[in-house]
Amino acid sequence: MADLALRRLQRFVQSVVVHPGETRAAAARAARRELRGATPDATLRPSRTLSAVERIGIYQGMYLLRMRDALAADYPGLAHALGENGFWDLVRSYVARHPPRSYTLNRLGDHVPDYLAHSHRPDRRFLADLARLEFAVTAIFDAIPPALAPARLAPPGPGTIFRPATPLALLSLGHPVGPYVDAVREGRAPRLLPRPRPAHMLLFRRGFAVRRLDLSPGAFALVSALAAGHPLAPALDGLSARARSDLSPRALAALFRTLVGERILVPA
Repeated sequence: MADLALRRLQRFVQSVVVHPGETRAAAARAARRELRGATPDATLRPSRTLSAVERIGIYQGMYLLRMRDALAADYPGLAHALGENGFWDLVRSYVARHPPRSYTLNRLGDHVPDYLAHSHRPDRRFLADLARLEFAVTAIFDAIPPALAPARLAPPGPGTIFRPATPLALLSLGHPVGPYVDAVREGRAPRLLPRPRPAHMLLFRRGFAVRRLDLSPGAFALVSALAAGHPLAPALDGLSARARSDLSPRALAALFRTLVGERILVPA
């Protein structure tokens, strides 16, 4: 019985803390549901200056602040684009739709890109692209590096299969949001919002930093095929004529110097 009473009390406190509305009204509703008619003031002790409900209200006020800090850490570019009030509005509506379900807040922002993409905002496509890039950066930073066999010394041939040597992501977006995010993270205010234009990029981790390599459409198609495990020759042969048009021999050589030299992709 004591355990049951404790669980009810815990559910009561949690219900009030995560409720976005007025504290006393939230406490009254939660008390009817969890405390079997007992009032919060009769169940929890007050302090010398605050009632029981006012004490819970302190944690209720801190709840959204903590959510805001966690989301702003993962989405600084998005927070800058929306402004302080706009970002607060996003935090309130997003957390109401996707409350935290884990012991860690690292996963709180997992649904932000899709949430924005399906919103009714006129700028939703730009904001969703911005969020997709920032989410990928966070995911790569938190990812576990792949286990690798000893490096091969022989140069790659037509049948060589490559595999990622570091956590990476390939993104194809409708806005060139990379420079915008760069400016915000470096403390420089972006001058203008980027106009819609296809942008292809490879993100990879190097040490404790996530780097971005902007790619042409042809380079993006090739790297995507190689990262998916296609052998080198079939990956090249499978490129469309349009993709091949921006992969000159010089551009191809430069791409492979970066991929292999930076150990982004290595022969399997």
